[in-house]
Amino acid sequence: MYKSLKNKLPEIISDIREIDEILKAESEQLQISEDRVFDLIDQAHFQSATWAISRLENIFNVVGSVDDSLETRRNRIADKQGTNIVASKSVLINLVNRYLMNNSADIEVLHEIYHFVISYNLDDLQMFSEITTMVEKTKPAHLGYTMRSGVFEVLKFNEKVVANNRRYRKVKEVSWRNPLLLENNEVIL
Repeated sequence: MYKSLKNKLPEIISDIREIDEILKAESEQLQISEDRVFDLIDQAHFQSATWAISRLENIFNVVGSVDDSLETRRNRIADKQGTNIVASKSVLINLVNRYLMNNSADIEVLHEIYHFVISYNLDDLQMFSEITTMVEKTKPAHLGYTMRSGVFEVLKFNEKVVANNRRYRKVKEVSWRNPLLLENNEVIL
């Protein structure tokens, strides 16, 4: 900054010692002012905001915790801004990958039953509630979804293992015609 100020003056004036000292003092103050202006500009955008992130959360009506990391708070604001976009498979994959350590999300679309399955590596999971909240806000209202986590390791069983996944009816769905058990999935390994 000092050199650019000095170069704007004629050489006969810039060589005066008092003028030179004034230019040094002013260049320091101008640099401080310039840094503050750029910092304010940075705080106006959620991608670069630090100390003004809570102000941006209020503007975008985002609820979160001040104990969360800055990156998580920025992701919430980005997700809030992105909820008016048309949801597609790639948009939802990118959305889920934001909250995973590695980009392991994949989506299987089941057109015939208006449903999709989000698969991800369990080791990559960081914030499950954030993922489900943003998927709920972004997905089309007529589609249902299931979250499926997996561990990509080879497992060896010494004995026969039976895994049951049972879903029961909700209290308001129970009647004398329907059984309590809604579905029962059994896997033998």
